[in-house]
Amino acid sequence: MLPPAAFLPLAAVFVCAGIIGWARGRHGYHCVFPLAILTAFAMQCIGFTLQAQPAFSLGGRRIDALAEVVSAEPGFAEDTARVCLRLLETTDSGEPLPHALVSVDVFPDCEEGQRFRVVLRLEQLEKDEYFYSSLADGVYLQGECVETPEPAGQSGSVLYAFRRFQQRFAANVARYLPRNEGGVLAAMASGDKNRLTEDVIENYRAAGISHLLVVSGLHLSLVCGVFGARTGRFWRLRAVTAIAVVLFMMALTGFSPSVLRAGIGALILHLGSLFLRSADPLTSMGLGAVLISLQGPYAVCDIAFQLSFAAALGVVLAGETLRPLRPNEEEQEAVPLRQHLCYRGAALLLPTVFAALFTLPVQLLGGLSVSGVTVLSNLLALPAAGCSVVFGMLAGVCGFVPWLEFAARAFSLLGGLLAKYLNGVAALCAGLPLAQLPLPREYTLIVLAASAGAVFCAWRLGFKRRAWLVAPPLVVLGVVWAMALEQGTVEIAVLGSASSPCVVTVQEGQAVVVFRGGEANAEQVREYLESKGVSRPEWVIDLRTGASSTPPEAIHTLSVEDFAVNQAQTLSVCDIMTTVIRLQKGSLVVLDVAGCKIAVPSGTANTGTPVQVDFAVTSSVEPANLQVETLIARKAYDWQTRRDCDVYYAPRGARLLIRPGRSAVLKGGNYALQ
Repeated sequence: MLPPAAFLPLAAVFVCAGIIGWARGRHGYHCVFPLAILTAFAMQCIGFTLQAQPAFSLGGRRIDALAEVVSAEPGFAEDTARVCLRLLETTDSGEPLPHALVSVDVFPDCEEGQRFRVVLRLEQLEKDEYFYSSLADGVYLQGECVETPEPAGQSGSVLYAFRRFQQRFAANVARYLPRNEGGVLAAMASGDKNRLTEDVIENYRAAGISHLLVVSGLHLSLVCGVFGARTGRFWRLRAVTAIAVVLFMMALTGFSPSVLRAGIGALILHLGSLFLRSADPLTSMGLGAVLISLQGPYAVCDIAFQLSFAAALGVVLAGETLRPLRPNEEEQEAVPLRQHLCYRGAALLLPTVFAALFTLPVQLLGGLSVSGVTVLSNLLALPAAGCSVVFGMLAGVCGFVPWLEFAARAFSLLGGLLAKYLNGVAALCAGLPLAQLPLPREYTLIVLAASAGAVFCAWRLGFKRRAWLVAPPLVVLGVVWAMALEQGTVEIAVLGSASSPCVVTVQEGQAVVVFRGGEANAEQVREYLESKGVSRPEWVIDLRTGASSTPPEAIHTLSVEDFAVNQAQTLSVCDIMTTVIRLQKGSLVVLDVAGCKIAVPSGTANTGTPVQVDFAVTSSVEPANLQVETLIARKAYDWQTRRDCDVYYAPRGARLLIRPGRSAVLKGGNYALQ
């Protein structure tokens, strides 16, 4: 069944609705939201029974089926692709198969929408750190092609027609611009991120404005601003036009969670305009959450879903805080200039601050990097983002009309200038000292919970809507104190595949990486270092021989392939003493942190004489002559049961926290083998 955490994002919508409704004096709300949570739970269970369970039942089977390519990415080998297939029906009997996606890592080069006759061996997904993310995308199984797939035509689904249109639209937007500016403008105007470079993505992420690269409520709010007035002529026609435009934008971006949430809110707003009814943002968000959840029982596990709704809740609560400060329309002229400026400043600052606070727990739980300059970068970027989106969309539309080429070029260049400004803001803020905060997850979550308790106490004492102002200073104080407590702590992370795990050791912004595996492992290492605020590690120790891919970028790289047999070398970074030795059949790395020794063997790593260590990060091969107290493994192997030591099983990765001279704590798994 679903993990309890899967229901929290959806439940939070109704919990906050009840709290805000209670604060407004509408006491009926706080009686309704427990029933709403129960209803959501029932919907999730029904979805699991009808969708997920039939798909899981196919695990371990071999099937001959007609399948459709839903997504395709370049594979690791030439002329291959990594694809997600939708199983349609069995080839022999035409029996419909459960509505599910299957991930296949090795598949012939293909395009989205193509159909193939495939013979697959289906297995359950590995329970790694991407397990629930895959389930949220509707991928319930992984498969391996037993026979060469045979083409079987093209899908006639309108979804793929919209995707092809999106690609042409993005090409129109970026046609006359350099790569960096064109990629950013195309992503903001159409949601197509294929043109974004790694450097641009990294800068936006470090600056805390990566949400600008995803089509979201910002774009739809522009539509609402154009068509939202209920006065004047043809206001009903404008509302109908707005509904059509919103539906088009939702389809253009593939009904992503951020667009679907904002789109449902915009649809409710304009439907209300048709019937002269006002729209409630919490109702819109709740309905959006329910509709997104109908796509699959694990939809709420999607990190984009959680971030989108958390940010929206923060903006709603910021509006509630600003409500008492807003001058009445009758008093506009009599309001002092100072009070008016204070309100304008608060209206500009509070939504960004509240959105950052509400998304912080989601970022920590999801293992994402946290930016300390989010508020600053958003204040600098948001005023230009709206205009750049408008120019980008106009360029995309005009690009389809040959005699409007001059207009398309003009709009594209204007949008490109604004995109260049946004890239400059992202690069500037990403280079600031607090751009990436290595926050301890558990402690920071406790601080946030304590801040929420303080807000509740302030509200009970009669501060009402201003009670939320208690949270920001408490959060800042707690985060600063946490960073002070973490000084000197060494964190060792076990990442990558189960058969070839990598080890990343971080202390005070410096890192040592023991690397093996392929590009997927390298990507996980880069993401982890980014979450710790490390741009480049001090050392990368490459244990591979004859590797076809490059290791993560580092200041210094040490490859055991260049060592002679039995040659050793010692490195020192902060309190981390690293010894590397190449052996006859493999190699061995020993990390020594204030007397606590961690071994990373590759191959059998037979040293000839016993080596005593406290921990060992092992792969599928049993190391020889290694006397260890605790084995750290991402997957269970038969040889582990023969070892006279503890085995710490961590399929989603382990964390070893060492406070030199004080303690060493393992997190992320348990001592029970499956």
